[in-house]
Amino acid sequence: MKTNRMTAITLGLILLGFAGCATKPTNTTLRERASDAMWQERYEDAVTLYGELLAKYPQDWRVQYGFGASAMHTGNLSESRQALEIAHTLRPENREIALDLAEVMYLQEDRNALFQFLRDRAEARSDSRDWLLLAEYSLMTDDPDSARSCVEKAMIIDDASSVQTWLEAATLSERMGDLDSAMIYLRTAYTIEPANSIVQERLRAHGLVPGPTLAMPNDPA
Repeated sequence: MKTNRMTAITLGLILLGFAGCATKPTNTTLRERASDAMWQERYEDAVTLYGELLAKYPQDWRVQYGFGASAMHTGNLSESRQALEIAHTLRPENREIALDLAEVMYLQEDRNALFQFLRDRAEARSDSRDWLLLAEYSLMTDDPDSARSCVEKAMIIDDASSVQTWLEAATLSERMGDLDSAMIYLRTAYTIEPANSIVQERLRAHGLVPGPTLAMPNDPA
C-alpha cells in the first residue's frame, strides 16, 4: 500500500509540474507562438507576443525582426521601422530584413532614406539582386531612367550566372517599355538554361520559338 501511495504522490507531482508549465509558458514556447502568429498572418497577436519577447531580449535580431515585420502589417510603421533598423544593424547581411525595412520606408513615403539605404546596400555588396531591388523601387516612384541604369549594373554584376536574375531584368525592362533589352535578357536566360519552361514561355509570349538560334553568342553586358 505504501508503494502504491508513493507512486500516486509521484504521479501527482508530475502532473502538477505539467500543469505549471502549461500555465506559465517558457521563453521557447513564447517564441514559437509569436512565430506561428506571424506566419499565420495573425499580426496583431504576433505584435503582442513579440513585444513580450522584446522587453526581455532587445539584442535578439530574430525578435526585433519578428516584431518589426508584424508591426508593418498592422500599420504601426514607426515602431516597425525602429525594430527593423535594429535588426538590420545586428544582421546587416540578412536580405529579408533589408527587404522589409525598404518596404516600411516606402510605405512611410520617406523616399530619401529609402533610396539612400538601397543605394548604399547595392554599392557595398556584389549582389545583382540589390541593384534590381533599387530598380524596382525606382520604377515604383516613376523614375524609369534610374531603373534602367540599375538593371544594367545588375546584369554586369551577375555575369550570366543566374536565370532568375535575367528573368527579373526582362520583367523590369518590359514594364519600362524597353522591349529590346527585355529580349536580350530573355535570350541570355535561355542561353544559361535552355530547358527552363518559364524562359521558354516568356520567349513565346514575344513571338519567338525557343531553339539553338536564340542563344546569345556572348555576354550582352
